[in-house]
Amino acid sequence: MTTEDVRAGSPPTGNGSSGGHDDRLPPPLPPARGNTSLRPAMVVLGVAVAIVVLFGVLSVVSSQGPTTTTTAPSVPARVHGTSLRAVAAARALKPIEHPETPPANIVDALTLPQGAVSHGYADNTTAANQYDEQMRFSVEATEADVVDFYRVELAAKGWKIEDVGPATNLAGGTEVLAEKGGDDGWYWEVGAVVSPSTFGASGSNTTAFTLRLFQVSDDF
Repeated sequence: MTTEDVRAGSPPTGNGSSGGHDDRLPPPLPPARGNTSLRPAMVVLGVAVAIVVLFGVLSVVSSQGPTTTTTAPSVPARVHGTSLRAVAAARALKPIEHPETPPANIVDALTLPQGAVSHGYADNTTAANQYDEQMRFSVEATEADVVDFYRVELAAKGWKIEDVGPATNLAGGTEVLAEKGGDDGWYWEVGAVVSPSTFGASGSNTTAFTLRLFQVSDDF
């Protein structure tokens, strides 16, 4: 048996006489293959890539720290440089709030000294032809503390302080005036007008102040 016979995989047939088969015939061809589509493999690959990307995005999101906000605190927070603590003003300002006016980002950026008492409100909108309303409050604190409270708090909540000085229509009073862009596309101004302190029967200082909130006219 020759080496070629073994590789061909056929049994020995002697010396290749005329009555036998030729041992050197080529091996049979492999069966024909049908058409093979790559689509299933591509689908599986696409799903795998999508899963990897999804887990990558979730990993980045989960690793990010908390987002800093400028809304009023839900828990009273000590205001630097004063003896006062800040609380959200939204609930107290309900009498001068209307549907979507002022916008939420304006109301949420306003605070009151903890313990402030409301004494009513006034609506100047008709005369101004744009939103212009105010509320009156009082709190046991000095005039200086209330002025510093609004100077610090308004700046911390994203308001641009425009002026801190003598009030225009209140003798001896001080006004803190600030501006902020609203989510409604308008600029809004708030004026904290602080009256001189008075002394109560207990000897403590009581200070009245007004928060006036108005929409800035497009004539400015």
